[in-house]
Amino acid sequence: MTRVFLIRHGETEWNRLGIFRGTSEVPLNDTGKRQAQAVGRYFTSIPPQSIYSSPRARALETAASVLKGSGSGKAISKDEGFADIDRGEWEGLSHEKVKAKWPALYDSWLYAPKEVRFPGGETLEIVQRRAWQAFRRVSGGAGETVAIVSHHVTLRALLCSLMDLDLSHFRQFELAPASVSEVRLKHGIWVIYHLNDTRHLAAGGEEIADSKNKA
Repeated sequence: MTRVFLIRHGETEWNRLGIFRGTSEVPLNDTGKRQAQAVGRYFTSIPPQSIYSSPRARALETAASVLKGSGSGKAISKDEGFADIDRGEWEGLSHEKVKAKWPALYDSWLYAPKEVRFPGGETLEIVQRRAWQAFRRVSGGAGETVAIVSHHVTLRALLCSLMDLDLSHFRQFELAPASVSEVRLKHGIWVIYHLNDTRHLAAGGEEIADSKNKA
């Protein structure tokens, strides 16, 4: 059975502060690094044959922990299809600043995200299309175990594709930093086995703090 693990990268300082990220390069902070290490341990007993990652540094650093934890020795394949949404002029700005400058568009992003195009950036439909194309390209091997490290928005849009849901359901999924979700191909249908699994972040009884999870 083909198994695909969808992994959100660990926390960055911009996650913690509620700042829009997108194409900007923001490294994992100390909490994110500990989260990434915990993700690596998750895959000690489930070594993927292939690891794919968004080209953003925060995703690649998390993917490196998956590679190390699994001990597979395989290289990480960077794929633009799994990159974060391009937020254009919103990148690097806090929610408060965005709301002050684009109040109507900000409300649309919260309540009707399917209708939003970020100023100078992408729409959810664009992100969903490229992520779905990339997913279909890398998950074709029968019986393989694949790990994909990506971003909050991209993974939620991808989950809508996997469940054949319209993007109006985009906000009905929550994915914490360093969470792991698993889908399996069963009788030609992608079935969700785990969604937003964060049990590995509480290993040893000590929770690795979650950040502000705005997107």
